[in-house]
This record gives sequence, C-alpha cells and structure tokens, in this order.
Amino acid sequence: MLGDAAAAKFIRGPISLNQILEFSKYGVNAVRILLYIRMQEGIMVSRSELPKNEHTFIKIPNKTLESMFGVHRSIKWEKLRTLEENGLIELKLNGQGIAPEAKIIVPRLH
Repeated sequence: MLGDAAAAKFIRGPISLNQILEFSKYGVNAVRILLYIRMQEGIMVSRSELPKNEHTFIKIPNKTLESMFGVHRSIKWEKLRTLEENGLIELKLNGQGIAPEAKIIVPRLH
C-alpha cells in the first residue's frame, strides 16, 4: 500500500467541512492526518475495495505520513491520542514497531 500512497496525489470524494472543522480544533497536523486517511480511503474506493460513503481502518506508517504530509512521528502519536480521546477517530494499536490504524468516526453531516 505504500507504493500506492506515494503515487496518489488526490483525495477522492467530497470532503466534509464538518470533519475538517472538528479536526482543525486540534491543529494543522490533525487535519493532515485526516487528509491522509481520506486519501487512502479514496484509493480503496477507486479499486472498489470500500463503499463510497464508508470509513475503514487505515494504517498510518511514520515514513509515509512524514514524507507526504510533513507530520513527524512524535507529533503523529500525540495527535492520534488526542483525536481518539476527543472522539474523532477510533485507534487500533498493532504492537510495538507496527503502524497503528485509525478510522474516522466524526460524522460528515451531508
């Protein structure tokens, strides 16, 4: 999936202003994480692996997130924990040294 992420330069589907507003309350890096998750979901929708209006767990590797969106791993973990505590994402930890997975749970409202 990393090769696909490196080649992707778009986010498929409508972006919910409600989601952007909610994530922006926690800083620009939280919005970058949202956009990364939405981009990966867009790739899955394009391949018909995910229905258009659903969210799923997306792996968030350090290298890809930093190279594409400029979010360093220490900031990534701080933001992921904050977003989970505030009910914007559901976080699945996969063990030490393995990328966590996140799922957007804040509603779109459109």
